[in-house]
Amino acid sequence: MSIFNVIFPVFAIALGGYSVARAGILSRSDISGLSRFVFVIAFPILLFFSIATMELPENVDWAFLAAYYLVVLFIYGSGMMINKYVFSGTDKDQVTFGLGSCFSNLILVGLPIISSGLGEQAVLPLLMIVSVQDLILFPLTTFIVEHRSNQDGKSGMEVFIKGFGDLARNPIILSLLLGLVLNLLKIPLPEFLYRPMEIFSKAALPSALFLLGASLNEYRISGQLKESSVMVALKMVLQPLLVWVFAFHVFKLDPLWGSTAVMAAGMPIGVNSFLFARSYTENTKSLSTAILLSCIFAIFSQSVLLALFG
Repeated sequence: MSIFNVIFPVFAIALGGYSVARAGILSRSDISGLSRFVFVIAFPILLFFSIATMELPENVDWAFLAAYYLVVLFIYGSGMMINKYVFSGTDKDQVTFGLGSCFSNLILVGLPIISSGLGEQAVLPLLMIVSVQDLILFPLTTFIVEHRSNQDGKSGMEVFIKGFGDLARNPIILSLLLGLVLNLLKIPLPEFLYRPMEIFSKAALPSALFLLGASLNEYRISGQLKESSVMVALKMVLQPLLVWVFAFHVFKLDPLWGSTAVMAAGMPIGVNSFLFARSYTENTKSLSTAILLSCIFAIFSQSVLLALFG
């Protein structure tokens, strides 16, 4: 499959969503309803169905996760330090900057591009990265923010418990865990569930891409271009480069798994990082701008990665 045939449909659907929202055909409440459908119903069904029915490896390759998440944590910390010492950011700005510099859009953009470009066999390693990203980055961010602004004297354990309690109610995390349990217990899906889920899950990706485009209509190039450009450079250039070094030269991973890790690292900044950061600080202009810039840059960067790995 040519690079154009992989990249164009993904961003064409997102552009359609952006155009419809820009024209006012969909209101904010319409987009909000579509967002709930995607994240509460469509994607949980897709992820549950995918993980419950795929063939899992006998042993988890921890080197694969290490190659990816050692880099992610390094980028997170580097982003915080750059924001502190270069841009004189506040404590909350530093966390927002660090999170945006390493948080990948693995589902809305990553899943359709990687599954089309590298094949269905790349879905398993991608889902492994997806399942761990929120479990690491959101509790970590919650802990840092709460610890730095702890007015109630909460212990570190209390903060962590609160963070994981929030994740325990996340439908995406729950669907992955439930699908994994069924797979490990070798419980097959009955036919009356298998076929409807198979059909329904096909609606998830186009709906999500359309939602991504519609959501980007709310983001603007709203100043702080220096901060945003550095964030995009960390996320879209340094992170995939370092993952490539770790995947192929340090841990010497299987080529397919290594390619999946590098492409995942080079995905644009995830919208959820903005939503999460906005709950802690009002100053998210740089992250908003960086999300929009990274989505535009991804058209070219993912084409390059597909040319190398696809």
